[in-house]
Amino acid sequence: MKNFTVSAIISLYKGEKFIKGRIEDLLAQTLGEEVEIVIVDSNSPQNEKKIIDEFLPTINNIKYLRTPETESMYTSWNRGIEISSGKYITNANVDDRLAPFALEKLVSEIQKDEKTGLVYGDYFVSPVENESFNEASNNDRTVKISDIYSPLRLLNGYMCGPQSLWRREIHTNHNIMFDGSFEVTGDYKFVADVSRVYNIKKVNSTLGVYFRSPADENKEYQNLDQTISEAFKIKLGLINHLLDSGVITSDPGVTKFMRLFRNLPVSISSLLWKLSAESVINYETIYWIMAVEAERKGDFNTVKKIISRFKNFPKAVYIKNYKKYLISRGLM
Repeated sequence: MKNFTVSAIISLYKGEKFIKGRIEDLLAQTLGEEVEIVIVDSNSPQNEKKIIDEFLPTINNIKYLRTPETESMYTSWNRGIEISSGKYITNANVDDRLAPFALEKLVSEIQKDEKTGLVYGDYFVSPVENESFNEASNNDRTVKISDIYSPLRLLNGYMCGPQSLWRREIHTNHNIMFDGSFEVTGDYKFVADVSRVYNIKKVNSTLGVYFRSPADENKEYQNLDQTISEAFKIKLGLINHLLDSGVITSDPGVTKFMRLFRNLPVSISSLLWKLSAESVINYETIYWIMAVEAERKGDFNTVKKIISRFKNFPKAVYIKNYKKYLISRGLM
């Protein structure tokens, strides 16, 4: 069996109008036949297989698997990872596209440091189906500038875009896989898990095209409550990990605001935070960290006081979810 440099995993469900362009896009990568294309057809009701069959007789670097039942995208990615053979892996969303040089660039960057486990870059945002990288560039599409990774900044949410690349050993050596129970933010959960073991690096280059459906068909926009609920679990785990590792207590910006916010109303704290550039995380998250720190010490009076300060702040969704979490555990 040939060992490829990169395996690109396509989770396929109702992607008939995208799959031909996606395959052609991957075949056009400058890495050429070093790219393995792994398609996991999650029992799609459309006719993607007929299109895929046009490539299979002459293209040797495509694997196709159809499951008998429809599964989550993240379960499909795991299946693809299991049958892939690339040294590095990338998710290849069926409706997104890559710069021709993207995978070669990402591989070059990840190879510079064995402690780097995952790399990512910037990308165009396009409202047009099947728009290629060159077309998006010529049409002056908006470039989404991804945040530069830091463990603390990961608390703000997923930052690694739709076209990251990571080491296979994340799966084989550390048993980190995508959580199939997540419907929307499994990529965020995966990156959070990777961050406990490896460095993560941003590549300062525009590397792909993200199709942003004008009709909000992208799953993360269809159910915001589900997105928030899943992200809450990830962020709570990150807060506890960053407290355990000392990352939070060693950050001067965060610790400064934790001291300032202790006895201030949220309205004043938010204003101070907006006027300062000393913290990479928002004021709600700083309060949440303070509450978790108090919870870990068994100081539930302080926890309740912090939560009560957000009574008139309906947009503080993570504090509200934290309250529900504590109530569900009988702690409030």
